[in-house]
Amino acid sequence: MIPRSGVITLALVLLVLAAGCNDIARNAPGERISVAVTIPPQEEMVREIGGERVEVVVMVPPGSDPHTYEPEPALVARAAGADLYVTIGTGLLPIEDTLVSRLTAMNPGLVVADSSTGIPSLSPDRGGETSLVQGEDLGRETGQANPSPDPHIWLSLRNAVIMSENTRDALIKVDPANENEYRRNCDKYTSRLRDLDQEIDAAYSRNDPGMILVTHQAWDYFARDYHLDIVAIENDGKEATAKDLASFILLARSHGIRVVFAEAQESTREAETIAGEIGGSVRVIDPLAGDYLANMERVAEAFGGAAQG
Repeated sequence: MIPRSGVITLALVLLVLAAGCNDIARNAPGERISVAVTIPPQEEMVREIGGERVEVVVMVPPGSDPHTYEPEPALVARAAGADLYVTIGTGLLPIEDTLVSRLTAMNPGLVVADSSTGIPSLSPDRGGETSLVQGEDLGRETGQANPSPDPHIWLSLRNAVIMSENTRDALIKVDPANENEYRRNCDKYTSRLRDLDQEIDAAYSRNDPGMILVTHQAWDYFARDYHLDIVAIENDGKEATAKDLASFILLARSHGIRVVFAEAQESTREAETIAGEIGGSVRVIDPLAGDYLANMERVAEAFGGAAQG
């Protein structure tokens, strides 16, 4: 009797071999290329740029937390049969480091592209503020020996423009025959990203929403882009203590905060506790929604209306 681990390994091998056979067919004119991505927002970028020429495999499905999610073996095998894997960025999400090792071991011919290339990272300091960091200057600029770059780069429309251009270049690398189409599609999509960025900037310039209270420290790039004061309840991924919650309640009262923003992938318990004490409400936002452009507009409107409750 074959052990269960052996059955899984055999199944993975067979799936990858099947994917390898399909690679031959995908090289034929008119056949689509397979692109693996880490999170749902990337799927929109790939589809908008690749159009009908791509099929997309999302490694962390909607509703899952990329910090803790473990892809099923069948999904890993499917991704290993892809032509291209577009990552969020080297060293940003631990799941990607593991996936890249697994996928390239299963498919040495897999092209891996880093969508964060050219994006200056933000690194949260212990005081909750953010510092601009990049490359070897990380430790010096933040005062920390080994600061961890903020991985939520997609929550900036300006970063998304760069991510889209990196995605375009990766598609051209694996499918150079359709370079012109990828460039045209990317230009159209990044134009929409820039237009929304300008609209949000103008809206916040007219009406400053004041301090915004969120449960998860994911919105620092968004805050940077529009000069917002966004404060996170969590500290370095840890839940707030009773003392912390008391401090946030006082902070919310002193700044007239009426809405506490929780995230779709996390518990709303802390947000509800604070909202109950200030007579406010909880609003759930989703940093990982697949309809990226529409979602960024929804979040911007939600933050903008926070002062009114």
